[in-house]
Amino acid sequence: MDSLKRYGFYLLILAVISELALPFILGRFLPGYNQIEMLISNFGETGMPTKWAFKIWEVINGTLFVLSAPAFYERFRGTSAPLALWTGILIALFGIGDCIITGLVDRAATTEEVGFTSLLHNYASGAGFVALLIGTFLLIRLYYMEHNSFMVIALPIIFVLSSIFMFLFAMPKIPIASDFQVAHRGLWQRLNLLFLYLPFLMVAVGNLNSAKK
Repeated sequence: MDSLKRYGFYLLILAVISELALPFILGRFLPGYNQIEMLISNFGETGMPTKWAFKIWEVINGTLFVLSAPAFYERFRGTSAPLALWTGILIALFGIGDCIITGLVDRAATTEEVGFTSLLHNYASGAGFVALLIGTFLLIRLYYMEHNSFMVIALPIIFVLSSIFMFLFAMPKIPIASDFQVAHRGLWQRLNLLFLYLPFLMVAVGNLNSAKK
């Protein structure tokens, strides 16, 4: 556990870089793959040549997120142990929900294939997104308690942007909004992930820089 508290921020940075790079690397192996329109989970659909690479990649990334959680708890436990604990839990939930479960469980390629496993894939991924969004809110509160004016200003802006992109990405799945046709869903997914990761990346990089001084 001491090693995770010491090196967890490195694991988080590695996980974020790996997650952001994944679609661009695997996309080279799918002719016609459109980064703007197509989803990242398309790589793991049945029949895709990238299926097993995607599954292994996501399980590894999810494990890195889970292992990084103790470092966030250690960083903020002096500010508020309960909030620090929940921040770590939410990071771990994202790693389990949006990475490990979606890596282990197949996503249906067609509506005819939709079943329990496909629904588990979708709901686990959505729960992971929400977990990081709540985690960002907790970081805002923690930095407010530390009187860090820069983060108190920056994180709410990131929180709002992430919420907007999450809504655009999820619109086709929301009953009251599904009638509206939203193009470029792949773009909204990538921007959503970027802004979901950014607060935690800022924490990790900031604390590693502080440790070197």
